[in-house]
Amino acid sequence: MTRFQIPDIRDFTKKLFLGDSFDFFLVSRASFVTGTAVTLDGALHKGYFTDAQWEELEQHDLAPWPLLKPLCFQIIKGSRLPEQFSIVFSLPRSRTERLLAAWSLPIDVSAVGGLFFNIFYERGALFCTTGVSFSVFIPDHSLEQAWDRYMGQLLSRMEIPWEE
Repeated sequence: MTRFQIPDIRDFTKKLFLGDSFDFFLVSRASFVTGTAVTLDGALHKGYFTDAQWEELEQHDLAPWPLLKPLCFQIIKGSRLPEQFSIVFSLPRSRTERLLAAWSLPIDVSAVGGLFFNIFYERGALFCTTGVSFSVFIPDHSLEQAWDRYMGQLLSRMEIPWEE
């Protein structure tokens, strides 16, 4: 797990809520504290979607960020900053497979419970952390190390300054 401190909060949140930099992620959960607290579960409910909409979704367990981003932005926008917010992103399985292949990691994608990117804002500070879960015991830490490096490189490619 790596913790990234984001010094330019304004630029980061602009890219997060108004840009498309994070649109490939799925949302596991999100919570916001403004005048009230709002928590969103990213689990999808098939009955809400038409068959065509359902088939367009890359993955059927969690909502893609573009689906929830407008709602999340509505919750926090205004003249006052939120007291806090957190978003737990999950990397889609297809991208997890590509990451395993790109880093030549001998781990079956079915053993990976999730690759997570956690965003947390509170009291004027914004931090991001990485996390990995497995569905079976894996003694090797190479995936965690690859995920940490990948996210650091990704933030740099997005031109998001960060500090460890």
